[in-house]
Amino acid sequence: MSMTIPLQPSQGRRLLAVMRQECRLMLAERGLWIVGALFLLLVAYALGNGLLQTAHRDRAQAAVAQADRDTRAAQRVQLEAILAGTAQPTPFQNPADPSRMASSYGGHHAILPTAPLGPVALGQSDLFPSQYEVTNQSRVVFMNPSDIESPWHLMSGHFDLAFVIVYLLPLLIFALSYNLLSAERENGTLRLLLSQPLRLRTLLAGKLSVRAAVLLPVAVLLIARQVGWVDASGDVGGATFWWALLVGAYALFWFALVVAVNAFGASSATNAMVLVIAWVLLVLVAPVLLNLAVTQASPAPSRTELATRQRVVTAEAMKRHADLLSADYQHVGRGAILVPRDGKIEIAGRALAMYAIEREVDEAIRPELDRFEAQQAHQQVLLGRFGVVSPAAVAYEGMTALAGTGARRHARFDAQTVAYHEAWKAFFFPRIEARNALMPTDFDRIPAFAWQEEPASLMRHQAVLAVLQLLLPSLLLFGVAAWRLRRFSVA
Repeated sequence: MSMTIPLQPSQGRRLLAVMRQECRLMLAERGLWIVGALFLLLVAYALGNGLLQTAHRDRAQAAVAQADRDTRAAQRVQLEAILAGTAQPTPFQNPADPSRMASSYGGHHAILPTAPLGPVALGQSDLFPSQYEVTNQSRVVFMNPSDIESPWHLMSGHFDLAFVIVYLLPLLIFALSYNLLSAERENGTLRLLLSQPLRLRTLLAGKLSVRAAVLLPVAVLLIARQVGWVDASGDVGGATFWWALLVGAYALFWFALVVAVNAFGASSATNAMVLVIAWVLLVLVAPVLLNLAVTQASPAPSRTELATRQRVVTAEAMKRHADLLSADYQHVGRGAILVPRDGKIEIAGRALAMYAIEREVDEAIRPELDRFEAQQAHQQVLLGRFGVVSPAAVAYEGMTALAGTGARRHARFDAQTVAYHEAWKAFFFPRIEARNALMPTDFDRIPAFAWQEEPASLMRHQAVLAVLQLLLPSLLLFGVAAWRLRRFSVA
């Protein structure tokens, strides 16, 4: 006589059964539809706002670049007319005068273009200028932020997709998951469920999988769709891949926290309170404390002191060149003497004085600027090293780096602008000293700014670091949850 042993369904099949049941329950829950609709609305608005903001900036940059080209072309036409004897220059508008062309009269813009993922994380684009008008002035003058947006934006930040994910996604995860086990126990169904061949971990995994499937595809698929509108080639695909990984790792951290809190077996109300407190500490308080600690550990030189030093140096230089400044307007109405002759040109006294003043200020202020920039770079290194105390800071830094709106890409833009400024001075200053007039052929050799994009390897390195900084605490929280679930009471 043989005895048949009944086969027990595997935990995998039980997991699928739990997921199907959770889907049915969640679809029947009106609150889920409301939360889901609200989340979709927020994501769509954030994405639309990001696209609108970057479109405005791109249009403004295109207008600036076109104005530069038109102005340079008009100056060349005027120079040809002056050389042909059909026009006379003025002291303030003379394209043959290298001192005038080196100033704001002939200034040219260095422009930081928008990265393909720029609309999804506007970052600190309102604090970091995306364009500078490069002239013979000291860089402390033309690289000072002067196009900051409204103070309200400085306080609240931009409402972009990164904002929705970093600040609001954890709250939505809490709303859907704070009572994963406590609700079953409070309703008396947990004991009934576990009386079946179903492990507690399988039940928990099924509930989590359904909630993650509800929330994560929205952000990831919409970003992929957005990228498709902009470009679908080059490094964009890599950036989108790392964006998806980063969003997934960030959400995993908050799901791990939810599981760990549920594993302690407290009531639903206690779970909700603990999770909200954790959100406040990790998302709002920790970044502020981190900034304060970094500022204390590595204080940056005061911008007020820098501005005061620049004013003092400028005043001293103006005294040294008072004689030239007093010659102001002596060439007004005498344009004939400003016409180039034998490749040489008469430069007005005031123009010479301003050239000398700006050159001396630039050289005198250079050590303070170098010290200021080195200290800022050191602060950024400290923030990157200790930012792990806040998952929100890690995720936000990673997202802005992928979107090209972070501090690192802007520091690269500043460095390239400084190099362009040096090339600008190297072109004009020898001609001013030698009183050499500019010829039409010289216009083709005037330095032009060309942005060099950062290598994709830098982006990948920061993305990998951010994902690891999110995965490690997530694994720790899952470990704590596994330890607590062994002694979880269903009563």
